[in-house]
Amino acid sequence: MIQIERLHKSFSGAQVLSGIDLRVDKGQTTVIIGPSGSGKTTLLRCMNLLEVPDGGRLTIADTTIEFDGKHKLGVRELMAIRRKTGMVFQNYNLFPHLTALENVMEGQVVVLKRSKEDARRKAMALLERVGLKERAEQYPHQLSGGQQRRVGIARAMAMDPEVLLFDEPTSALDPELVGEVLKVMKGLAREGMTMVIVTHEMGFAREVADQAVFMDRGVIVEKGTPDQIFGSSRNERTLQFLKKIVEDR
Repeated sequence: MIQIERLHKSFSGAQVLSGIDLRVDKGQTTVIIGPSGSGKTTLLRCMNLLEVPDGGRLTIADTTIEFDGKHKLGVRELMAIRRKTGMVFQNYNLFPHLTALENVMEGQVVVLKRSKEDARRKAMALLERVGLKERAEQYPHQLSGGQQRRVGIARAMAMDPEVLLFDEPTSALDPELVGEVLKVMKGLAREGMTMVIVTHEMGFAREVADQAVFMDRGVIVEKGTPDQIFGSSRNERTLQFLKKIVEDR
């Protein structure tokens, strides 16, 4: 489903990703953990080409793109990847002038060229799926942070992606709102949606993941099953990070 090979990315001469290799199988949930500045979000953004890698190869489903840092990608190449991926952002990124329903409809009508009737029908079904059917006509400022995040999930799903990418889906949420977002994501995992999740929720990561990836300083330090990473890792850097997470709680 996703194959990343030798992926590199720099910003202003600073290396952020250094030769990343990662495979995510269809229906698999992969969680990416690591300290701030380790390259987690950059890797996620490279997967849907919000950031274009400087080198390496990215394959999602049947689409492969090679990067050499010299040739600018065309719209067709960008869209070939982006239409296969749905992104749920940290900062919601909802259109403030559109209702929850209209936010979920917008991409369907503009990008997928669905009729408004079909887009509305799908949007309502997805809002019901994330527990927000009764909030369909409310604007983002009328919704809690957790509700806005769930609208973001519905909006991403509305584009029929093959992969969902989550960037710290519970960040900046009050503790009581975290559970409602994680509940939706657990449901998606049970249904077999392919997901890559950058998260700091270690309990959730251990429960929902098929594969756990620990990153530090732009490289993948260790990857394996949740039990291997969280329960029996022998990597000193991984153990140091997990110990710090426990101490900070």
